[in-house]
Amino acid sequence: MTRTLYIDPFGGAAGDMLLGALLDLGVAHVQLVEVLAGLRLPGWRLEAGRERRHGFAGTRVEVRVEEERHPARHLPDIEALLGRAELPGRVRERALAAFRRLFEAEAEVHGVALEKAHLHELAAVDAVIDIVGTCAAVELLQVDRVVCGPVPVGSGTVATAHGILPVPPPAVARLLRGVPIASHCAEGEMTTPTGATLVTTLAERFGPLPAGALLGVGVGLGTRSFAGLPNLLRVFLVEEAAAPRLAGRPLVLVEATIDDATGEAMGVLLDNLRRAGALDAWCLPGTGRKGRPLVELRAVAEPSAADAVAAVVFAEGASLGVRLVACARPELERRSVEAATPFGPIPVKVAGFAGLIVSAKPEHDACLAAAHLAGVSLAAVVDAARAAGPRIGSPWEP
Repeated sequence: MTRTLYIDPFGGAAGDMLLGALLDLGVAHVQLVEVLAGLRLPGWRLEAGRERRHGFAGTRVEVRVEEERHPARHLPDIEALLGRAELPGRVRERALAAFRRLFEAEAEVHGVALEKAHLHELAAVDAVIDIVGTCAAVELLQVDRVVCGPVPVGSGTVATAHGILPVPPPAVARLLRGVPIASHCAEGEMTTPTGATLVTTLAERFGPLPAGALLGVGVGLGTRSFAGLPNLLRVFLVEEAAAPRLAGRPLVLVEATIDDATGEAMGVLLDNLRRAGALDAWCLPGTGRKGRPLVELRAVAEPSAADAVAAVVFAEGASLGVRLVACARPELERRSVEAATPFGPIPVKVAGFAGLIVSAKPEHDACLAAAHLAGVSLAAVVDAARAAGPRIGSPWEP
């Protein structure tokens, strides 16, 4: 079983909201404070209580700091603070990764070197507690992986140490690059830099709530007020079944219909498609208008290589247009092993699924070369390689 934490930032994402949701889910306040005490950071206390907003009950977290102002901090300051702190290894590792991600975003949007980037309001003690506390809470829940839903950013403007900025602020936009953005939008800042930093650091993927047994739900309340939209974030703790997930890696299928190419031309085209980055390319016979024979071309490629693959079709003059179809390709775990046979070592392609070997195929070219060298049939070498290689149904050992 896999314990998955799902973050649903429906009404926004901020560090205090995520920390509040995790406490609401069941993380013990006392245990969390004990971990945070390892920071050896004086002058703060963590308050958490149940409140009600827009008809929803949840936990509101607030970090009470003795001094209102705190010095701006650079990345080395944060790294030194976390380096000397007494924290669980995974908590320190995640917190360092989060702060590095945040400083990198600040450095890029301000056009300065990483070591010169500094944080203003985000460098206060409450931000350190929000980030380290969230990482600690995830560890206390014994979560195996984190998934996050689409992230709302809001609209309008927000007041910051750099003045009035558009929403999303530049740092948030940089942090959420490549992340699905929610379609609903409220007036104001819905996701803060701290919130964007945490969800992008913790989540291994962004998408829908995974299937499984729902173990608990937590609600974290924010401080903002949006018209008709509660400023809250939910977390779900889901126990996923151990069955293998077949989502597959994202690919692009490049398609074209060709009705005036010779077999030789198609052979050259397929070779060129593979050279351009296609993971595989093939063609199928078909019948077009007025009964004319045609060929349906297919090439599958990584999204980054799709344009180059499509360009080959155009460069060869094979078609006036192509179709780009987003798809996913679940793949078996694979490796190659050598089977010791009377005809010499023969590489065998082995594939595993659900903990078992499901395929073991001797390499054809190696078998053919060994057969010619020994003066025996190809079938004899193939049989010997299969007999000496891994057995189908035996345990898969990565």
